[in-house]
Amino acid sequence: MKLFNIRSTQAIRRALLLCLLGIVGIAPIALALDKVSLAVPVVAVQYMPIYFGIKEGVFAAEGLAAEVHVLRTDLAIAGLNTGRLDYIAHGGAALRGATRGFPLKLIFALDDKAAFWLLTQPGIRDAAMLKGKNIGVSFPGDTPHLVLKRFLRKRGLDPDKDVTYVAGQISPIGFQGLAAGVLDGAVMAPPHSVLAEEKGFHSLAFLGEEVPDAPTINGIITSDNKIRTRPSEVQRMVRAALTSVHLYRQKKDLAVAFLASEFNLNPATAKKVYANASAMLTPNGEIGLDKVRDVLNLARELGQSPPDVQEPKSLVDFSFLQEVRREAAGAQKKPRP
Repeated sequence: MKLFNIRSTQAIRRALLLCLLGIVGIAPIALALDKVSLAVPVVAVQYMPIYFGIKEGVFAAEGLAAEVHVLRTDLAIAGLNTGRLDYIAHGGAALRGATRGFPLKLIFALDDKAAFWLLTQPGIRDAAMLKGKNIGVSFPGDTPHLVLKRFLRKRGLDPDKDVTYVAGQISPIGFQGLAAGVLDGAVMAPPHSVLAEEKGFHSLAFLGEEVPDAPTINGIITSDNKIRTRPSEVQRMVRAALTSVHLYRQKKDLAVAFLASEFNLNPATAKKVYANASAMLTPNGEIGLDKVRDVLNLARELGQSPPDVQEPKSLVDFSFLQEVRREAAGAQKKPRP
């Protein structure tokens, strides 16, 4: 993915444009930006609304200079709890970490279903044909692996005996493994799931639909300490995230062009990728506690006992998001001078 720098003049121009569009209420533009760090597990399309918002100056309009880092989930959680990171976007995997005593909260949800497809070699047309085959996954026990195991079980296979998992196969590497014939199947997220299908590999299943009780819940997570000590920053972060998602939806042509540029896609492929990814976005940044309960059940499936977590509500704090939405609703009701 390309790296982009936001010049302050460009950020101010973009922010003013957003204000004029009236997408949501945006705080006054700050000349001095507060640096905040956000970790993602991998550069993937499901996080593109956030990248898009950074590029378009949405975070700068909130007085935030957002820096995105790619880190493994365990390292990201450790960084969050030591204060080296401000926010992480590792979703369900991070919330499962909270069941082991890490004091963190989901404050904004990008999606409520697994953003993964199972791609296979052209000759593998149904799940039964996966028996004895090698399937690429990211890491053992990570969300893609757990979602795949549930899918295989639903299709009558023993996920612990009937297939062999090849770890370290994040989407671009899994795509290469399929192309080289080393893998019989791989769990992928867009854009690589779309690219693989265009190359003739079979899209066996959209795992988000096949396994609705195993959501990824990508979004924004922060520490209890951050919520307690920097509530204004947290609210600005949430407002920026919500605004970015609205802009990503409303400015489809800009978003498609952004995807095409960042992932080196042709326009037709970028449109397919955008359609797949945008359809999984939550309507307002919030999810029900039933989805959080699904995350806890995934933790139990891993044999992780959550002694410190009694209720799903202990893993979320949507109070900032709800306040942002109230502000936006109030701004829309005010008569224009």
